[in-house]
Amino acid sequence: MNADIMSLQAALARLGFDPGPLDGLWGRKTETAMAAAMAADGVKPAEASVTLNARSLRNLAGVHEDLVRVVKRAAELSPVHFTVIDGLRTVARQRQLVASGASQTMNSRHITGHAVDLAPHDANGAIVFDWPLYHRLAPAMKQAAAELGVSITWGGDWVSFKDGPHFELSRTAYPA
Repeated sequence: MNADIMSLQAALARLGFDPGPLDGLWGRKTETAMAAAMAADGVKPAEASVTLNARSLRNLAGVHEDLVRVVKRAAELSPVHFTVIDGLRTVARQRQLVASGASQTMNSRHITGHAVDLAPHDANGAIVFDWPLYHRLAPAMKQAAAELGVSITWGGDWVSFKDGPHFELSRTAYPA
């Protein structure tokens, strides 16, 4: 629970925008209520898109600073909203993901903070894993990396295992 988010939820509720339960957690209902309040105040969606949501910021904790800079710049450039759904992982978490088939390797760049997984939002603000949206998001990440002089690899460009959500610092430029 986050006291700042709970205060924001209470303020949104007082203004007539339903943030869902006043639980101090940033979820889809709170994000939707915030977007509606911003729109009512004249803030255009493009202006709102340059800010990463609280979940994204939490999931960037422990990620290499160069990759964080790329993600933040991509949020400014991307034609689609996105959320950072995963960043730094523990070895135990990586083992769980491999065991479940959600990951293919214990040599993941997530373990060292050199990778992030991003998920685009659909027009309603819901997180979706649709390949066409990744093909709109990936160019923003690549452009941001080029602008900042950071070498990245997109899992969607891999040949043997396509991983649309995955972006990592290049192993050559950023050995673990």
